[in-house]
Amino acid sequence: MTLRARILLPLTAIIPFLSAQPASSEPIAFAHKNWSDLRGILNVFDAFKQACLAQPVTKELPQELRPEGYQVVSSSLHGLGFDSNAEPKAVVLSVTGDEVKDFEQGEPFLRLGFPTDDAPNGQCSAGWKRAWDYDEGVQGVMTAAAAVFDSWMSFHLKAVRVSRPEDGFAASKVYSSVSEWAVPCFDGTWCRVSVLLDLRLDEGIHLTMQRGDPPTAPGGG
Repeated sequence: MTLRARILLPLTAIIPFLSAQPASSEPIAFAHKNWSDLRGILNVFDAFKQACLAQPVTKELPQELRPEGYQVVSSSLHGLGFDSNAEPKAVVLSVTGDEVKDFEQGEPFLRLGFPTDDAPNGQCSAGWKRAWDYDEGVQGVMTAAAAVFDSWMSFHLKAVRVSRPEDGFAASKVYSSVSEWAVPCFDGTWCRVSVLLDLRLDEGIHLTMQRGDPPTAPGGG
């Protein structure tokens, strides 16, 4: 065996081992001011991508991802207002620790369900509801957000819409849509993402995103 081969052989054994090591998860940091416009939407996109698409859910992940000012609470405490003594099957990254208060204060939250036999990668979703931060021009902000949402979803998350798009677009006091997307995620596969966007002139913005099982292809089931 040549000297070059002797040097390269150990390296070829080390490189796969290094590449297989999972990257440590960093705390989520929101890049934009959390207002009820495209900035808030992009915050949710980024948080969802980091929490739900970068890796499967593990027991350690919620604490690793916890943004500054957030707490980790059980899903029952967050959604129902009470906690049980049982080991939680899901936890929520939340500012207030309460779903109603998060919605009232306009703070996004992330729900992480731990792996089960039926969902070996765990479950993961994001929720955000916020009143309009504008005294004037709400209709324009709302219309613009509705018009560009699919484009930004596609661009920001490299997502491919797999549900039928709207037949047309017209200015309205209410925009409400449910859509399904295939989005690149962990292990070089695609994850199915369900999205609800609801914009109302008299209420504000409501956005939820939920990761499902990976389809076999962007148009797969």
